[in-house]
Amino acid sequence: MKAIGTSQALMLRLACLTFALLGLLGCVSQPTEHRVRANAYFRGGQYSEALKECDLGLATKPDDVGTLILRAKALFELDRLPEAKQSYERAVLLGKEKEKTYVGDAYMGLAILASRANDWKEARAEFERLLETDPSDVGTNTNLARVCIELGDYPAAEEHARAAVAVAGEDEAALFTLGRVLLFEGKLDLARSTFARIAAVNPRASSAPYGMAMVLAKQGQRGEAIEKLTQAIALKVPNPKEMAFDPAFAPLRSDPEFLRITAEASK
Repeated sequence: MKAIGTSQALMLRLACLTFALLGLLGCVSQPTEHRVRANAYFRGGQYSEALKECDLGLATKPDDVGTLILRAKALFELDRLPEAKQSYERAVLLGKEKEKTYVGDAYMGLAILASRANDWKEARAEFERLLETDPSDVGTNTNLARVCIELGDYPAAEEHARAAVAVAGEDEAALFTLGRVLLFEGKLDLARSTFARIAAVNPRASSAPYGMAMVLAKQGQRGEAIEKLTQAIALKVPNPKEMAFDPAFAPLRSDPEFLRITAEASK
């Protein structure tokens, strides 16, 4: 077993205290005990240990939906993706047979796995199932909008992005996703104003100049687009290696300065 850090050890001590207190009340089952331990290990980044605890719990209660989902999460972190998918699918199957059993985390996990495989159709189906559990959820609507962009279904993407912004009008991810779909729809003035809203909320957000760079590139304003993209890089744009392949920057693909700054940012 790997050495446990101070924060991890603290979580495990708290978990043990919980077991002791509940044990005095006589209300702790063995599967629950394993699940709580697994959760403590998972939160501490001890994914192999979390998996072992999940398997011990499932050995005595194989239909425990919560433990199956936690097991799938641990398997995902260990990059054992086919096994993670099987565990999520079993959790969904069992959850459907039980009333009032929440399986939203399993839908989320399956959607992420499908996205990793670029299976956008399946990802959309899983996010739609998740959205049924909470139609106003900002994150789910935002993710659905992103998936719909990948599928080229821009009307649906805009619908979900607007639903997210309607609930959380200052959410950076929701605003950026809305601006992006508006860009792909050719609604450049609306896209520009949406990216400007991000800057108004958070002047240090890299997504604002990045979004503006996309609009300017679409408009053929090469110099201004590269200037804004340089600003976004300075503000630590996430996933800089993806910039060179972003379809929004297709008009700049052969530009030497664009190639230089994206290559430099990717180092």
